[in-house]
Amino acid sequence: MKNIQKNTVLAVVAAMLLVVAGTGLAIAEDSITGTIAEKGNVMVLDSADGVFILEGSNLTADMVGQKVNVTGTVAEKDGVKVISVLAMEPVTE
Repeated sequence: MKNIQKNTVLAVVAAMLLVVAGTGLAIAEDSITGTIAEKGNVMVLDSADGVFILEGSNLTADMVGQKVNVTGTVAEKDGVKVISVLAMEPVTE
């Protein structure tokens, strides 16, 4: 009986670990085009999909007003869209 309980607990723990690991793999990258703007002390991407706070990038004030294509992972934090920037390329028209 104890072996059955032990095996059941191990199976449940293994299943939980697989779910957690699988969730991490499900995060997809998005590519969004917009214009860099400065809102207070925060750099944002103003796009047709809304305004996104830019995180994890080396943005400088001279980039404000530039149209760019940003690739990264999008999340919503406290009701605000945030993109963790993985790559950024200027858009040439």
